[in-house]
Amino acid sequence: MHHRGFTLLELLVALAIFAFLGAMAYGGLAAMLRTAEGTGAAREELAALQRGLRLLEEDMAFVLDRQARDGLGAPRPAFMSGTDGQTLLEFTRSTRPREGLMPAPIERLRYVLDDGNLIRQSWNPPDAARLEPDMSLTLWREVESISFSFLDAGLQSVTSWPPPNVQNPGLPRAVEMSLQLKGQGELRRLLLLPDMPTTAVKP
Repeated sequence: MHHRGFTLLELLVALAIFAFLGAMAYGGLAAMLRTAEGTGAAREELAALQRGLRLLEEDMAFVLDRQARDGLGAPRPAFMSGTDGQTLLEFTRSTRPREGLMPAPIERLRYVLDDGNLIRQSWNPPDAARLEPDMSLTLWREVESISFSFLDAGLQSVTSWPPPNVQNPGLPRAVEMSLQLKGQGELRRLLLLPDMPTTAVKP
């Protein structure tokens, strides 16, 4: 019986077909992996945005009309913003007990923008004996722009607090934030302070 094997040309054709199919399969797999990575990154960015918003909203809900003193003993208003090119917000807030810790019932917070990162700094107790904060937390990275405006007692919007030429303004009624993160659209959020009735703010 005569047996006929594969010719070299047939082997080359078969190898070329297998290589082509392998390249197509690899390309599809690579595309799926890239899509999965992009989806995972988008989920993490959204989660980070939501975590920061929740913390900011909680801070605003616990603001206190209580002055503080800095590390050099100088008085600081209960709520302030726009005092320099870096500090966005600074205020006193009440704290809630945490298991295993005994924090002071109030703390001082400062939100600063540093090299595109929004950082939340805290001093507990609020009358800081040290210049450096007790804790720093990065809320958002790659911040392209962020700004705050404030509603005064007459529900007029101002861009800094305390307002210029106003004695003892107390706390603003509400804070509006405009945030732009890299690769995302602009986000606006109205944050109510503790004594602000919701019916006083029109949508």
